[in-house]
Amino acid sequence: MSGSLQLGYVAGAHGVRGALEIKLFNPGSAALAAGVRITLSERGGGDPRSFEVTREAAKPGSDRTRLWLLGVDSREAAEQLRGRELWIARADLPDLAEDEFYLADLIGHEVVRRCADASFESLGEIVGVTSNTAQDLFEVRLRGREWLLPAFAPFIVAIEDQRVIVDVHDELLPEPEDRR
Repeated sequence: MSGSLQLGYVAGAHGVRGALEIKLFNPGSAALAAGVRITLSERGGGDPRSFEVTREAAKPGSDRTRLWLLGVDSREAAEQLRGRELWIARADLPDLAEDEFYLADLIGHEVVRRCADASFESLGEIVGVTSNTAQDLFEVRLRGREWLLPAFAPFIVAIEDQRVIVDVHDELLPEPEDRR
């Protein structure tokens, strides 16, 4: 969905009055607030539906969020939205600090590491972002194979000129073709 970022997905219904249980990729996100418009889309982009948020609250004892939407007022209506991706327009996202970025914005960037002679070695291109519930990971394609790069320091050293400079050991990289 051009011009939007996926924040998470609908994990299920909460209660009997139409609240949704949302799994956010960033549980600390402050992007969802009353009045914000969101889009719920089937995986792969089919059948997008737009809603206005009327209320948001953390789910106690959980890493999930409860979300109430205008027009969704029963458990049955909420259940019909289970599994949909939650998208928000970039214009509705909070401003970022100077040293912050959205992980999705790095898709397409080259991944490099500095060599002993100060040159750079290409380690592939970021083709996606995923999570293993403990950390966010970049999916990097190198020589036709993908490897996972933890998306935080000390692995990420710098981001500059459409490339991500990293500090990774060879054990994280896919084996070269001649060693398989």
